[in-house]
Amino acid sequence: MAETELVAKLTIRLRGYVLPDTDAQFEGYVEPGTYFVLEHRKGYPTKDTDYARLEVPTLGALDTWICTRWRSQSYAKVFLAPKPPPVQRQTYDDEPLAVSEETLIGLLKDFTAYRYDLDRAYYPWPLPGIQVPLAPPQRNNCCTFVEALTVKAFSDAHGAEFVWDARRHRQMMVASTEDYFSPVTAAIESGMAILPPSEGSPPHPWTLIQGWRRQWDSGHTFLVVDHHVETDKVLLLESNAYEGLNGVGFRNLGNLRDLGVDLLGDKPLGDWWNRSDVWTWRRICATYLFRKQAWLKVRDRKLSGL
Repeated sequence: MAETELVAKLTIRLRGYVLPDTDAQFEGYVEPGTYFVLEHRKGYPTKDTDYARLEVPTLGALDTWICTRWRSQSYAKVFLAPKPPPVQRQTYDDEPLAVSEETLIGLLKDFTAYRYDLDRAYYPWPLPGIQVPLAPPQRNNCCTFVEALTVKAFSDAHGAEFVWDARRHRQMMVASTEDYFSPVTAAIESGMAILPPSEGSPPHPWTLIQGWRRQWDSGHTFLVVDHHVETDKVLLLESNAYEGLNGVGFRNLGNLRDLGVDLLGDKPLGDWWNRSDVWTWRRICATYLFRKQAWLKVRDRKLSGL
């Protein structure tokens, strides 16, 4: 029998409280989306109301209470959902349009001096089929980092077999409201990546994520280098100005310029999955309520070799 977990689906914005009481201290608004339920009190404190304590990392307290029902009026649906099984890791040894992990890691040295800048973004190198602004200054954002790293790696490895153009570039920049997950679309349509078995699948090593904290606001493009199944921790590579970063690095582990490690060496980041400040996949899902992923075709994995 498949494992299940209790979740709540909100279709409207609800107020969050410190306690299961609408007279309690207001903590912030809980946006529409699906949340993990930490506690569910039915018929509490009277038969007229139900409350649920949700995991909401975007609020300062990380969790909050909402009223899910008052008398016959329901505000949120609470139900058991099946937990997705761990992914079957693919090697991509027989995949013609794949790159080695060493190729990706080798390119990271050119991002060590970069700082995060949402509005001013420059590339460390030209990309095929498009004109991009080149550094200096060494500034970029989440979208331009992921595009620069992945497109450079795949184009260097496959030459004319790998096609990139202005339309793909616009997709990476999420330049159209027709597709809010267009970086994922671009990675798959260009041949760099494949779709996961389902939208709820845990990430595969070297997964590209396009996530939104709200629909459609506070978007972020980033890479999951690996997922440690036993702890649920994820190794995130991104350009960011939060979570211990100002530029390109690994979330809460440090900027590339500060790590001072050989990422091609033996366990260069140590047992990162044992660190309390490293995020879990569950926290990613609870933070980026709207998200899609693409599994990049990366072979000969060592850094992501769990």
